[in-house]
Amino acid sequence: MPQDVVEVACRWVDALEQADVPAANAVSGLLGWDPGPWIAEAWQPDVEELAGSDRTVSSARQVNDHLVRVVLVGKRGAAFVSVVLDDAAKVVGTSVDSDEQDGRFWVVMGCPQEREDELRAFYTMLTHGQIGPGEGWMRPPRWRDPANPTQIHLDVQVADLESAEHAVLEHGATKLEDFPGWRVYADPVGHPFCLYPGLTEPTDRFGTLVRVVIDCTDPLPLARFWGAVLDMHRTVADSPDRIVIARDDERLPMLALQRVPDYQPPSWPDPEYPPQMHFDIGFDDRAEKERLALGLGGTRLPPQGGSCPVYADPAGHPFCLCYKGE
Repeated sequence: MPQDVVEVACRWVDALEQADVPAANAVSGLLGWDPGPWIAEAWQPDVEELAGSDRTVSSARQVNDHLVRVVLVGKRGAAFVSVVLDDAAKVVGTSVDSDEQDGRFWVVMGCPQEREDELRAFYTMLTHGQIGPGEGWMRPPRWRDPANPTQIHLDVQVADLESAEHAVLEHGATKLEDFPGWRVYADPVGHPFCLYPGLTEPTDRFGTLVRVVIDCTDPLPLARFWGAVLDMHRTVADSPDRIVIARDDERLPMLALQRVPDYQPPSWPDPEYPPQMHFDIGFDDRAEKERLALGLGGTRLPPQGGSCPVYADPAGHPFCLCYKGE
């Protein structure tokens, strides 16, 4: 790279902290992108929540050829900023985290572009968690319809089921089914999700994302695959039809792998059989995780123009392996 990437990353972070759009554009590699709204709507709330006010850079280091980690420290604590740079040392990605742990993942949900703000607002109201809308789709899921399967859904634990139900229905959800102990709904664009009672930890949202549930024909190989890729080595539940795995540090969400009848995998990138959700997973060493995933039965899928390479797990669910911040 022609420049000191640590220096470039620090200039980028300083520009974000000062809300200096021209300075940010000077080091950005994202042509035509206006960072102003993102600084106001994403950067400032995220770093304020983690680090608080009176922030300063406490350290900055080069992680690899394309990744720099900058740590901001303030009155509340620390924010770990991952800055991704291209071959010309221009910034092409940024993330803000509470620590340097590998393997954090975003749940990216299929959504028509014109309804992305609606879906984002719905899950912001409901739960903390790295959930967001992604590319549009041609065929939304239908509850209990193998021809238009759910594939992946979210389990959210709430303190009060009645209050949470009122909130989700008021914000555009539809009730699908009522079971003893939990209820099933569809979000405003059609993705099923479940509400469970029993939340005791304090939260400023209605609930906590406790599980991401992945459909398959056989949960065992899928549990081995995701347990290794995401460092989820603790087995919480184990039966022939359902395995739940979790991190040793108990950080949520857990993953549940469940057998479903007439399982229909997505077919990337066929719009007639789209993935309803996929994971974007951030690592410092993407190449090492790629070798691990391929060795455990993952497959590389054709690129579709995104910045992160795309793979499929052994059940056919697509996921992206990214540098943190990509």
